[in-house]
Amino acid sequence: MQEDRAVYHEGINPDRSKRGNGMVRLEEGKYIIGFDDGYQLGKTANFVFNNGIHRLGATETTLKEHSLFYDGEYFKVGEGRAAITEDKVSDDDARLRTMAAAAMELGGAGIHKAEVVLAVGLPFSNYGRDKPKLIDYYKQQNRLGFSYEGEDYFLEIGKVIVCPQCYSAIATRLGNMKGDYLVVDIGSKTTDVVYVQDGLPIESRSITIEKAVVKWIKEIQREMKVQTGKDIPEHEVMKIALKEGSNLPGAYAELIRGMLREKMQSLELELAERGYSMDYINIIYVGGGALLARDYAGKYRAHTAYDCDLCANAKGYEFLARQIEGKQVV
Repeated sequence: MQEDRAVYHEGINPDRSKRGNGMVRLEEGKYIIGFDDGYQLGKTANFVFNNGIHRLGATETTLKEHSLFYDGEYFKVGEGRAAITEDKVSDDDARLRTMAAAAMELGGAGIHKAEVVLAVGLPFSNYGRDKPKLIDYYKQQNRLGFSYEGEDYFLEIGKVIVCPQCYSAIATRLGNMKGDYLVVDIGSKTTDVVYVQDGLPIESRSITIEKAVVKWIKEIQREMKVQTGKDIPEHEVMKIALKEGSNLPGAYAELIRGMLREKMQSLELELAERGYSMDYINIIYVGGGALLARDYAGKYRAHTAYDCDLCANAKGYEFLARQIEGKQVV
């Protein structure tokens, strides 16, 4: 396999730790910010946070952490997971998460007023259908004045660039990908699969599957209730999935690990049934789901790589946006 086989593991726990080299600056006062608004986590090139939104109305937050004030209301952004919905353009929640994400990136550089080229993503198979709606969503309110964690910000979203998920995660490496590759991004709501041939994505062989982490966890919770009579919290299942410390009894943990292996094997079986030759094609699992694939697929393949960087898509959005803008980073 000619692709770089290094395994990146930054962990999946949301935190506010700064990573990388900062946002993409195009010119004075203008920046590209990539935002991967997942159904479980929000990711920029440098930050990861929970996607939950809690409206407090006129009641000021007790603590500044994760607090947002916008349009006369207080919110907590980044505490818990929001419910999965059909889309992200039917309410203000995606806009609120975008404001928090932009504040994290800009605030770390001491910037509070900026024109932003916003680079966001959609599942590969839904890209053409949903792209106009997502662009329109952000253009409806493209001037945003708000406070985040007690600091004031003013953003003007000058342009919205929508990128296909999964493809974006490996966009910087396409030139080195000789031969056939299967790139698999196991997300919270869907799994994107992009077929790449000699560095070129083959759209007719790329799909989105309705199998993903949140659905798996709910199924495991239901099965654990049947087998043990206990309600196992979602976060405890995630701890087992990610091999973090858990207070669950060892027997429960082993049951959950077995179910996770079944989920991963079911996904790979579906990929094989859809005509992807898993036993000889080069495979790259990307994003947070790469951790599950690495630890629970149950079958070692020398031609499989696991890029576990949670921010891979957001970084890819920024890379693609920079190419579209045709400008050098300042």
